[in-house]
Amino acid sequence: MAIKRNISYHISEDRLDRACYIMQTVGLGEIIKEQKCWDEKGRVSWQCLTDTGVLLVLNEDKTIAVTLYIATQPKVSAMYKGNTPSWVIKMIKKNAKYAEMQNKVRC
Repeated sequence: MAIKRNISYHISEDRLDRACYIMQTVGLGEIIKEQKCWDEKGRVSWQCLTDTGVLLVLNEDKTIAVTLYIATQPKVSAMYKGNTPSWVIKMIKKNAKYAEMQNKVRC
């Protein structure tokens, strides 16, 4: 029987350290905002902000997590088109120290 993968190779291999770091520091949380996006090749994906301040990028049909990272103020501001709720801004500021470290850590 085949096992279906729900995370991309990019997360499970290239960014495993980052994924572990996020889980150990801020956690994944629940999705609170979604935004449909297109990359330079015209492929569709979804950027999903969670209530812990993580940006989770999903494929077009939302079945595979492509990548994840701790959100930054500019990215969240763009998602909310400048009308970011104050509690979200506080969460992003609280996570700023973790966002700086997420690409430097090795689990």
